[in-house]
Amino acid sequence: MVKILRVEQWTKNLIIFIPAVLSNNFEVFTSYEIYLVFISFSLLASSTYILNDIKDIEQDRIHPEKKYRPLASGSLNVKVATTYSFALLILSFFVIYTVNYDLVILFFVYLIITIFYSSSFKYIKYLDFLSITILFGIRILIGANSATVELTIAFVLFLLFVLTLVSIGKKLSILNNTEVSVDSKVKKHLIKSYTDTELHKLCILSSFFSLAIFSFWNFQNVNIYTFEFLVSVFSIIVLYYFNKSFIKASLYAETENFVEWIVASKNIITIVFLSLLTLIIIY
Repeated sequence: MVKILRVEQWTKNLIIFIPAVLSNNFEVFTSYEIYLVFISFSLLASSTYILNDIKDIEQDRIHPEKKYRPLASGSLNVKVATTYSFALLILSFFVIYTVNYDLVILFFVYLIITIFYSSSFKYIKYLDFLSITILFGIRILIGANSATVELTIAFVLFLLFVLTLVSIGKKLSILNNTEVSVDSKVKKHLIKSYTDTELHKLCILSSFFSLAIFSFWNFQNVNIYTFEFLVSVFSIIVLYYFNKSFIKASLYAETENFVEWIVASKNIITIVFLSLLTLIIIY
């Protein structure tokens, strides 16, 4: 019952804390509210994971890794999983309603987009990765609302391009993974809709724009003769290294599960930490 929650995927929801961290609004962490927002959203995400597993049960059974999931392996009954999913969904909305009523709409939008993604969007060219970007973006909005932070255009654009890179890289990784059967609906869609070269170019394009916007964001208010300037240069180099490493790993089919790739890449964990640290220093 715990395994089907995919608790390891909750790490993606840590994005909720980023607006507070980057705005140096650390007072928000002294209150229980933001933690309840994180937990309630994670329960919502787990609920959608279960619904997706129910829908894709036959497809998961021919996937080299997903075949070990509780439903695909047969260790959990579909009826029990369905009840479990709806219980988590109700609990999630109940908690967020009592903690921060304003976030109910964002939770609902996330749920609807996720349902459409599982049923159709992931089989439509461009929508297959843009939907994932939007779902990540909703996490940012939830975090900003929880921390009462006003997001800048530069910050939003930067994150959207980075998240788009991650979304496209996931598709590129699946396309290049020879262990994923061509009988898989997702693999069939990717083969039909894209080429390896096209996805690679989209990754490079997303990387370029994320770097360009990040550079502008860093240098717009930084004096060239200050320590902050050196920190800005360092953070840009770190972002370039992250983007380059991620694209390379996607070409070698290593990033379908972004969380697993991050955990396995100790260097990446280090540079992500350093990136957040440098941004905190600057802002």
